[in-house]
Amino acid sequence: MAHGSMLARWKMLAAASAAALLAACATAPPTPEELELQAWRAATAADTPSAYDAYLRSYSDWPNAEAARQRVQGLLAEERAAWARTARLDTEEAYESYLSLYPWGPDAPRADQRRAELAAPRLAAQERAEWAEVRRIDRIEAYEQFLQRWPASANSDQARSRLEYLWNTDEGAWVRARRLNSPGGYADFLRAYPRSPFAIEARAALDEFQRRDDYAWDSARRRDSIREYERYLRDFPDGYHRRDAEHRIFQIRADERLAWDRARRIDSILAYEDYRRRWPDGDYRRDAERRMDQLRQNAASPPPAPPPPPGARPPQQGAGGGQTPPASPPPPPPAYQPPVQPAAPPSPPPAYQPPPPAPPPPPPPAAQPQSEAPVESGEGREEQPPNQAPQ
Repeated sequence: MAHGSMLARWKMLAAASAAALLAACATAPPTPEELELQAWRAATAADTPSAYDAYLRSYSDWPNAEAARQRVQGLLAEERAAWARTARLDTEEAYESYLSLYPWGPDAPRADQRRAELAAPRLAAQERAEWAEVRRIDRIEAYEQFLQRWPASANSDQARSRLEYLWNTDEGAWVRARRLNSPGGYADFLRAYPRSPFAIEARAALDEFQRRDDYAWDSARRRDSIREYERYLRDFPDGYHRRDAEHRIFQIRADERLAWDRARRIDSILAYEDYRRRWPDGDYRRDAERRMDQLRQNAASPPPAPPPPPGARPPQQGAGGGQTPPASPPPPPPAYQPPVQPAAPPSPPPAYQPPPPAPPPPPPPAAQPQSEAPVESGEGREEQPPNQAPQ
């Protein structure tokens, strides 16, 4: 699909180049009259002796040549009269007016030099007043503006020395943080100078930055699209939610890729429409549209039916003169299946048998008889009881 789109682009570029080449070939080159008219219009637009001289060098014999010569003489006469009036007035304003009207005049260098001489006292007084005001303010921005306006002033060295000192103070750190305008810059300043007179402004700027950052992040989360998260990162490159925005962009791209792969596997109009509905700004929306057009074209013009198999009977004429469709071949015979054996009858349940009787309890142990006193026999031996063995 990508190769086809690239090939189509190359074809479009080739067609556009060919059309431009044909148009250039079809356009006739300008005639000498047209070129002369263009040069005359350029000279009258500039309306200076040098512009008319350039026209006369190329078209000295053309009808407008005489008008060009007369205009050159008139401009030079006007310049001489203006210079005479300016020299007679001899003021700064008169020389400035002369230079604005006749910057090409032969007396323009003299007018500029005289104007600078007349303006010197005024500029010196203005420079002294501004230097006094800068010393009173004693801030970095004031010294920078003074040096930009008076780079060659007698006080320029003193201004640079004071500016270098201020850059190494808390004021210099505050100016850097304010120009950086990031939460990290304000936080670094507050850590380095928590008791600075600029700490209140730094905290206020940090709170305002966080408020705007949170508002932009909430807006991006409500829309939940790659475009909104990228806009948040562009507006707040050092925002508090930068990592969350980058992570969400990665998740959306992964989910979109899964949805596109699923649509391609199904490869149906409904699948591609579902992808476009869920991802209206997706990276593959154009590919989905092209594939939907292809599927619609295929549905409108289906491919031809396959040819009949060899040996098939040709269509027969019906009773009404039309062709009857060929009879479908008979279905194949069913495959042989062995007869089903009857299932064996279930065996009857076993007859009831009573449980075996419990064994009788063991007899209690017999009591031992008490020993009787020995009885002496006639022979002087003790007679043992019948249950004891003789000793």
